[in-house]
Amino acid sequence: MDELHPQPEPDGISAKGLARRRLLRHSGTAVAGLALASAGLRAQQATAPAIVAPNEAELDAFHKLSRLLTGHENLDLTLGTRLYQAMTQRDATFPATVKALGDYAAQHGHTTVEALEQALKGQPLHAPLMAIVGAWYSGVIEPGTGATVYAYERALMYQPSRDGMVIPTYAHNGPNYWVAEPPPLDRMPSF
Repeated sequence: MDELHPQPEPDGISAKGLARRRLLRHSGTAVAGLALASAGLRAQQATAPAIVAPNEAELDAFHKLSRLLTGHENLDLTLGTRLYQAMTQRDATFPATVKALGDYAAQHGHTTVEALEQALKGQPLHAPLMAIVGAWYSGVIEPGTGATVYAYERALMYQPSRDGMVIPTYAHNGPNYWVAEPPPLDRMPSF
């Protein structure tokens, strides 16, 4: 039915009745559209890869390797778990790669990342080694502006200068500044 050229009213139906029918028809169309969109979203969610809880031994191996590769003993285990899950989701062979890197370091007696990196230059394990180091230091596992950020405030690249420099941000007091207790007032201001 064209709104600019209304058709003649059928016998016995008022203009108010036609408006109600039109409203009901448009509402039905909207509900059907929402149902189709919802079904499409459910299908998309069903095909999305599920995040699987990591194997405890594999996760421990990743944390041990991460301590070697970063040179830091007190790494955030929650962040490490998130990085491990993300890297495993991106590459299903990542757990085997972590094991291979750990085994190589142990077999060849490499106790520093510099020695291990030098030994692996030009070999297939070099790229995953650099990816793990990059993930811990930058807080992301992939380049680009669309990358998911797993660590910002806790990214290792900001830790050496943290005591004297604010992490780059638009929040003038640093990221998450609002969660800290405000400084106490020495005296109440008077107006």
